[in-house]
Amino acid sequence: MEYGYWDQSYNEVPRWLQPTQQTNPGTIFQLSGPPVNVDVEDATSKYIMERCFWAFGPCIEGFKYSKPVVQVDGTFLIGRYHVTLLTTIA
Repeated sequence: MEYGYWDQSYNEVPRWLQPTQQTNPGTIFQLSGPPVNVDVEDATSKYIMERCFWAFGPCIEGFKYSKPVVQVDGTFLIGRYHVTLLTTIA
């Protein structure tokens, strides 16, 4: 209850990211999500955010100097499945 309801919080995300973009040159952000019909009788729709992507300008610039790396990591699963979960990041 401290931050309000989830739909109110999602509607605040663009307001939080806009100053970040203005104070950090080169920072980008993109929000996506379809409008959803809330009330069929009134034909009102509401924006519901599905995805949010942002990258800070200095991080974008830093990728120019990165070397290609492939990292493989694994973890043992316990419980119902006794296997090893492998993840790869490139």
